Amino acid sequence: MSDPGERVGSNSRTVEEGPSREYRTLADTLEDGVFQLDAEGRFVAVTDGIVDRTGYARDDLLGAHVSLVVRETDTERLERALRSRLESDGDDTTQEVVIETVEGDRVRCELQWSRLVEDGTFEGIVGVVSEVDDRTGAGGRSESIWERYESITSVIDDADVGVFILDEAFDIVWIDETIERYFGLSRDDVVGRDKKTVIEETIRDRFADPDAFAETVRATYDDNTYVEQFECHITAGPDREERWLEHRSKPIESGRYAGGRVELYYDITDRKESERARRESERRFRSLIDAVEEYAIFTLDPDGRLASWNEGGERIAGYDSSQILGEHVSVFYTDEDRANEVPERQLARAREEGSIEDEGWRVRADGSRFWARVTITAIRDDDAEIQGYAKITRDMTERRERERQLRRERDLTERILETSPVGIAVVNSDGSTSRANERMAELLSVPASEMSGYSAGQREMFDANGEFLPVERRPASRVFERGAPVYDQEILLSPATERRTWLSVNATPITDDGGSPERALVTATDITDLKKLADRRKRELQEREKELAAVRLATDLLETGDQPIETLLREFVTELPQFFKYPERTGARVSVGQHVAATDGFDRILPTISARTRTDTGTPITIEIGTAASTPEPDAEPFLEEERELIETLATLVRFHFERQEYIDELQAETRRLEQFAYAASHDLQEPLRMVSSYLQLLERRYGDEFDDDGEEFIGYAVDGAERMRDMIDGLLAYSRVETRGDPFERVDLDAVLDDVLLDLERRIAETSTEITATELPTVEGDASQLRQVFQNLIINAIEYSEDIPQVEISAERSGDQWIVSIRDEGIGIDPDETDRIFEVFQRLHSRETHAGTGIGLALCRRIVERHGGEIWVDSEPDQGSTFSFTLPAANGVGGS
Repeated sequence: MSDPGERVGSNSRTVEEGPSREYRTLADTLEDGVFQLDAEGRFVAVTDGIVDRTGYARDDLLGAHVSLVVRETDTERLERALRSRLESDGDDTTQEVVIETVEGDRVRCELQWSRLVEDGTFEGIVGVVSEVDDRTGAGGRSESIWERYESITSVIDDADVGVFILDEAFDIVWIDETIERYFGLSRDDVVGRDKKTVIEETIRDRFADPDAFAETVRATYDDNTYVEQFECHITAGPDREERWLEHRSKPIESGRYAGGRVELYYDITDRKESERARRESERRFRSLIDAVEEYAIFTLDPDGRLASWNEGGERIAGYDSSQILGEHVSVFYTDEDRANEVPERQLARAREEGSIEDEGWRVRADGSRFWARVTITAIRDDDAEIQGYAKITRDMTERRERERQLRRERDLTERILETSPVGIAVVNSDGSTSRANERMAELLSVPASEMSGYSAGQREMFDANGEFLPVERRPASRVFERGAPVYDQEILLSPATERRTWLSVNATPITDDGGSPERALVTATDITDLKKLADRRKRELQEREKELAAVRLATDLLETGDQPIETLLREFVTELPQFFKYPERTGARVSVGQHVAATDGFDRILPTISARTRTDTGTPITIEIGTAASTPEPDAEPFLEEERELIETLATLVRFHFERQEYIDELQAETRRLEQFAYAASHDLQEPLRMVSSYLQLLERRYGDEFDDDGEEFIGYAVDGAERMRDMIDGLLAYSRVETRGDPFERVDLDAVLDDVLLDLERRIAETSTEITATELPTVEGDASQLRQVFQNLIINAIEYSEDIPQVEISAERSGDQWIVSIRDEGIGIDPDETDRIFEVFQRLHSRETHAGTGIGLALCRRIVERHGGEIWVDSEPDQGSTFSFTLPAANGVGGS
């Protein structure tokens, strides 16, 4: 009989709580280290994994503070995280720590821990420590685990035995001192009394379960024929301690007290406490093992059948405990492995060697395969008899694939490293070389086999200015000094040799956990050809800049146009030498036709390079360049190829200038001839037209009465035609005189111009009821009489081509250094396709019967506007009116009207 209440008296012996042998074996075979800390942060239990990782003996760790093996900063982070979890009642925690071994080495690990809380009291933490390299990678996490590790007691002290002797009437005839101590009795008070009465009056209530105790003992008195054995629990009192007892009694069959009974009470308190501790430890270990989802942890019986299963096994293999318990371990193996008896051979090896490890393919419940790392450990009793096996399986499929990928990447990196056109080296803080590729050895002119012994300072190096570069100023040394990368430092090797080698060097620190540089990664690129190319490009750029400056100078000189050719050529040859390599030794001579200009003393110079060409009219052009003395480089050519190209370019520019000037002169002469012709033609036609018109009018006056209707009509046609011809001649005459008979430009007030025009058109405006509105107009630079003609023609057109009452709007708008003047009507409009044609001479869109006019008015407007440096255009749509706009230069210093 047992009682659920459990308490150890102050005089009872102390025993260690601990797990069963099977669970302890499981824990010690885990790859990861498992530990328990008390509330003060001291170790109370550790597995072999912790011992192996730290190098400390188990006895040195137990009772020691965790800071013995965890560096100070990580200990502080652990304490902060623990305080946070206690305040927030948070979940399990994962964090990285650095383990410091007994040898002083540092091992980066991942720590996963959970709180231990019982009855609301914080008792410490349990955790698992995994080396970072042995896990799925930094940042990977295992599921939460917790455990409480207790030592297993190996010694249980012998206990005293309490004895009752009863006669055949079941009166107490003797008790020993142990009974007095156990039950809190006095021999004098109970000897001679009926045992049943003593039970009811004295002993009964001293048990945790008084009814069960009394009933069981009294039953032996009612039937004193059998042996009784049970457990009972005495509670604490003033004269006794709490303890567990084992009751053993049997009939006395002979002797003085035959027919009576002897009752023995053994103190089993230590045993009961040990059993309770074992059950609790087993419960905790079972929870721990079930919580470790990264591992399938289970036990096998001696025949290899599953005796236990955890949640990690269910997650990895896909079986729940009801499916897998009792099955043979071979169910996880492939058909090929089972055929080759691999499961049986592995169990046999475990029996022989104690523990084995293996990796290979395993099979899940759904038939899929995974790569497993397996540890099988034999479990034996104290007599070394096999009791079964502890097996740990870890799914390594992803890790195996990652390792294979890492191997492929490492091999690829090695191939890239060795085939790279860039020199690559890893330099230690003392200047020695940890690793270098063949290209780096080639760049430094060191045999590849000797690169491992190469050290800083072994090879002389120079900076971009050719000065010696000491070791402390080289990239790797600067990285160790500054802790920061160095980029694009140019280094010169062998400056005195014909083969000058330039390197561009980068260096980047490789830091330790504290961020301090441990090594430096150095790369070097041969930029010798790039440096040569850059120098050549620089020289070419300088030559191009000189060429551009020379061309700009020539263009500026030639664009002036109004200076005599002798002055132009003299300025040209004066400036020309500065664009050559040795300007102080260079002379120049330029000739265009009979005109020649040369620098002083050129007659004493033998021309070295020259360029010759001719204009379209045959005018010869020559540019000659020579040097007055030897150059600073005797073996070098006195002139560069670019300089030869330069004078060819300049000769072409001079030819273009004079050809253009000749063409302009020819055009101007032709224009003058045409204007003279137009003027003469229009002037000479005036007299015959006046004669025709006069005689027609005379015929009409003298003989008008004699003409019939047709005759009068014909005379009218002839007079009208003569009048139109005169108008056309007048218009053509005005058109030809725009350039030759125009007045000089001056400030013109357009408001005054408009007033004059409106005054001239006053009668026509009144007859047509035209409404004209105008904004304030500006002052411009121009010919007032010609601008009056533009306004007049455009306003007449607006009136002529309007229906109903003409509406005309006149406005001006500033645009930069010009004014845009617009005249808008609401007339019949113009097809957009015809807007360019209307500005041509004699181009009309309507018949004379519909709208009068000569077809010269808009052409005359355009020519006047163009003379003023502007342009004229029209924006119009049929039946939407028209807006004629033209630009004029603003008067200097005038911002508005």
